[in-house]
Amino acid sequence: MKTLKYIIFLLTLALTGLSLTGCNSEDNLNTDPYGNDISVLSFGPCPVLRGGTLHFLGSNLDQIAEIDLPGADPITQYEVVKAGQESEITIQVPAEKCDTGIVVLKTHKGGVIRTITPVTYREDIVVKDFYVGSDKSSKTGSVGDVVTIEGDYLNLFHGVIFTDRDTIPESQFTEHSRYMIRVIIPKEAKTGVLKLTDLAEAPTEYETKEVLNVNLPEAKGIDNTHPKAGQNITVTGSSLEQIVAVKFQGATIEGVTAAGDGRSLTVAVPVKATDGEVTLVTASGVEIPAGTITTVVPTDLSYAPTPVKNGSTITVTGKDLDLVTTLQFPDGANGIDVDAVYKDGKVSAVVPEKAQAGELKLKLANGKTVSLDYKLVEPTVTKFSPAVVTAGNKIAIIGRDLDLVASVTFPGDSPLQGEDMKASEGGSAITVGVPAAAYGTGCTLNLKNGTTVEVKAGLTVHAATMPAVNGAANGVVGEYVTITGKNFNNIESLYIGTTKVTKFKDKTNRSLTFQVPATLASGSYTFIAVQPDGTKVELGTFTVKSKEADLAECARYEDQSSLVSWPFNFDWSSGTGKMRIFKADLKKLGVKEGSQLIIYKEAGQAGQVQINNANWGAVVTVADRDGTSTKIVQVFDAAMMDAINNVSDGWSDTAFILQGDLKGVTKMAIMP
Repeated sequence: MKTLKYIIFLLTLALTGLSLTGCNSEDNLNTDPYGNDISVLSFGPCPVLRGGTLHFLGSNLDQIAEIDLPGADPITQYEVVKAGQESEITIQVPAEKCDTGIVVLKTHKGGVIRTITPVTYREDIVVKDFYVGSDKSSKTGSVGDVVTIEGDYLNLFHGVIFTDRDTIPESQFTEHSRYMIRVIIPKEAKTGVLKLTDLAEAPTEYETKEVLNVNLPEAKGIDNTHPKAGQNITVTGSSLEQIVAVKFQGATIEGVTAAGDGRSLTVAVPVKATDGEVTLVTASGVEIPAGTITTVVPTDLSYAPTPVKNGSTITVTGKDLDLVTTLQFPDGANGIDVDAVYKDGKVSAVVPEKAQAGELKLKLANGKTVSLDYKLVEPTVTKFSPAVVTAGNKIAIIGRDLDLVASVTFPGDSPLQGEDMKASEGGSAITVGVPAAAYGTGCTLNLKNGTTVEVKAGLTVHAATMPAVNGAANGVVGEYVTITGKNFNNIESLYIGTTKVTKFKDKTNRSLTFQVPATLASGSYTFIAVQPDGTKVELGTFTVKSKEADLAECARYEDQSSLVSWPFNFDWSSGTGKMRIFKADLKKLGVKEGSQLIIYKEAGQAGQVQINNANWGAVVTVADRDGTSTKIVQVFDAAMMDAINNVSDGWSDTAFILQGDLKGVTKMAIMP
């Protein structure tokens, strides 16, 4: 289709006056003696207007280095309309110093192509001069002025092109004859040459020798350089009727209209406009600076109540607060934005629970901010009941605004969080359990907004004689674990659930190292210490984790020739890049929903592993697409358990077949 259109275009040009060309050394028009496959099929129009445009059609004409018209200087500047096997270039014919004759085109490698027919010229068209208004020497005008173009046979032209403006058709000429064209300078015109065109498909165009200077609007100043969003500003100057837009920093107003005399232009400052240059834009796209502005921001700021409490409303008073869209409260990170409510000259918002004291920012629609420091209510402790307590018992904390407290921390070998804390309605009291391992004086109130209040006096915590553990206790089946706490000398025996711990490696009053019994299944158990007198003390919860089972001990290559080994490179086609995992091994390990298949890999290795059932049906695909991880974990879900329990290939004990493209696998394991 593209070639057909090109052939039609050639025929059209031929009918409108293009001439065929030939090569200087060959009858074959599609070659040249230097093997560049450069050829000229036609050129035109012929005759061509002196000063007009001459078109060449052929192959690879973008590789031409020089075009010689008889009597003219070599032409090395041309426009490539289309490059390649079906190419087109155009040149501007000199207005003088060119004669009728054969056109010579030279390639960069020295090749020479000569046209078969000569180029001829139209001698009848003359563009003598142009002027603006009635002064025949004037080459300067403003939008709306009349340009007169004089010459001969100007009736052959049907359009005038101003610089960077679409063609003005003859229907918009104010006068058009053989000797004259009169046209009004359009709003979109810029300073530059005028171009006359006959509007043909391959148009003849003629540029004026001299430049038309188009006067631009002039901006003299802005009446209000410190405006508020929504207020009007007026730019004064001249020829402002040419302005179609006003650009502020941060916003642009389109479709503006100047006063009738063009001496002033009034616009409202957009809410998103901020400080900086105000620019006027003409219809031709020229930007004219009009001056700078500094936009109004709120001032004389204060707030109430002071201090203000999280969850209550803060109200800010001051001037020009209708500009505020958002209040940003500090939170120790990026801040918390809350929509501002404007009423009666004030703005208000509810203080978020996570807000912290500090700098409150008032944000405007244009991106500017103003700020003021504000304070928050803090909890106050007036009394502890009892004031002296043995660790492991509950206390009451009496005071004000205690509903702001999220937790209480007590002193000890390390800070210990209170247990089962409850706050009264209204925040006048807190009840909390003192951890069994705590001792010392005072406590710390941890607030909901992430800050703390230190209470250094009023409470004394005596150490308990019963054993106590610091923090959560956990360990892996069959492995040794160390826990810390206090009063471990009072422990006669230790139980995880109902299973007695029998192997100890180290024991002090504050530290115990023991082996997690191998008979335990993974899960959470009550951690119990038995004192010499037989008293049982619950130390909290002990979480038992299963030991990883290395798949190198049971998984086999896909052909079942041998056990797999590490490192392992998964592959979609190679038998040594696939592996089988068997049902009996998974059942022996006690795999269930929630168990984990863990793939350890080298960092930087990206890829995927497809887990299929025994019949090669895809169950799930796991992947590290960007290679940033060193471990991929797949939790056994209902679909995987169904593959283990209900899918069979009819000839093997296969549960899963794994394949993929992940390389650099250093180990694979099952965590039951």
